[in-house]
Amino acid sequence: MKILQPKPFFFNKGKKAIILLHSFSGTPNDMRLMGRMFERNDYSVYAPMFAGHGTSEPLDILEKGHPDIWWQQVLDAIEFLKQEGKDEFYIFGLSLGAIFATKALENCPEVKLGGVFGSPLYADTYKNVKKAFLTYARKVYEIHDLDEVEIAQKMRVVGSKIDLMLTNINKTADTVSNELPELKKPYFIGQGTTDELVDPDKAELVAKDVKKSELHWYEAGHVLTINHAHKQLESDLLKFLENN
Repeated sequence: MKILQPKPFFFNKGKKAIILLHSFSGTPNDMRLMGRMFERNDYSVYAPMFAGHGTSEPLDILEKGHPDIWWQQVLDAIEFLKQEGKDEFYIFGLSLGAIFATKALENCPEVKLGGVFGSPLYADTYKNVKKAFLTYARKVYEIHDLDEVEIAQKMRVVGSKIDLMLTNINKTADTVSNELPELKKPYFIGQGTTDELVDPDKAELVAKDVKKSELHWYEAGHVLTINHAHKQLESDLLKFLENN
């Protein structure tokens, strides 16, 4: 089986353009199924790749990435679509991407509507995210045949840098969360009932704060864009776009 090297994708279809933002440790590959679905329904789709992601070195995320850099990439994505002649913009994000999709809805007047899947907004703790990232990093190193000594060295460095990154992400998320009650645009919330990375109950708090929100529950885990809930999610998103 050919492994698809992660890279940004742009499906150039209609005047209406959707930006899809992936998760922390994810890549645009996680958004590709959804992207193709939107393309089939005459939307153009752009999924940028957050700095530091999509490499075989998990440390790149912690060393080359930063919430300020990722936010600039979202602004660049909107600019890119304008250059491509698009005139209506929507944005959706998974997990980390949810923070920046919401920030775009709050700060960019040209983005008309959007939403989130497995959103960490209002999270009390990033403990599970940290655990998942450490597991992910170890797996990557094992796949690339590093010996146990090398893995232990790398994991020590990852362990020494992950907390600062999560603190920075949390600061950004807090700023975004504080502005939620001001958000007047249609806002889709997709949340898995068995999400192991974020507290599913927080989705209801967000839905209560955002006036035009629509909360959809899925009997599924965190990565709704590719797990068994993805078809239902896609169908709900199309209805959301049609109705708004």
